[in-house]
Amino acid sequence: MATILAISSQVAYGNVGLSAYQFALQRLGHKVIAFPTVSHITHPKLGKPKGMALSGDMLADMGAELISMRLDEKIDYIISGYFNSIDQAKSVKWLVTQLKTKNPDIEYCCDPVMGDYPKGLYVGQEIAEFIRDHLAPLADLVTPNQFEAEFLGELHNPETLLKSVNDVKNIYIDKNGQLSQNFDRADIHLNGAGDLFAALFVGHRLNGMISKQALGKTSEFMTLLAIYSLKHGCDQLPIIENQQYL
Repeated sequence: MATILAISSQVAYGNVGLSAYQFALQRLGHKVIAFPTVSHITHPKLGKPKGMALSGDMLADMGAELISMRLDEKIDYIISGYFNSIDQAKSVKWLVTQLKTKNPDIEYCCDPVMGDYPKGLYVGQEIAEFIRDHLAPLADLVTPNQFEAEFLGELHNPETLLKSVNDVKNIYIDKNGQLSQNFDRADIHLNGAGDLFAALFVGHRLNGMISKQALGKTSEFMTLLAIYSLKHGCDQLPIIENQQYL
């Protein structure tokens, strides 16, 4: 069991960002400290994303209080995802730096949520560039999709997980080489799938799986969700319905 600080979007209805993977990580036995960057009723595919975004100062204040409460001593891993503003991203850079300075054993996964094909960027250019220039270089693990990997350029992180390369495979790269896991392409787009994939890979690794096992287990579960969604006409990731396979 590990304690994970997770920073991303959160919705009341739907499974994207924290709402996609907080339960899944808990189901794997991990404790999750969740910092929402936005709190919306839902995501754009299901309705208007009405709600609020936390300011960068508010995220920084939450991080400072986390340290004041000595919760930093419990954290094993950090995952960051969607940012609504560059100020949020700057605050997370500050917090990650503080936590890793206090405890170098804490690892950081930067899931660079910024865009996808065919739409391109769905965050501001300045946010995407800050992720590329400041957050991704801090990370022990970077988990881009194909569009995001091309935007980030050449990566020199200890570990990289490339999601949905050509829509047919996931690729894990570290100093020992690369592992590739093919999957059958499903004719469905599942919002939040990239968020969930990154978190599950981390969660399985924290439970002692080697990278090859974690990649295979995560890829298989995501394929299962796609098949289930097609069969049952799901409008969001059916994580609860398939939790026994996590």
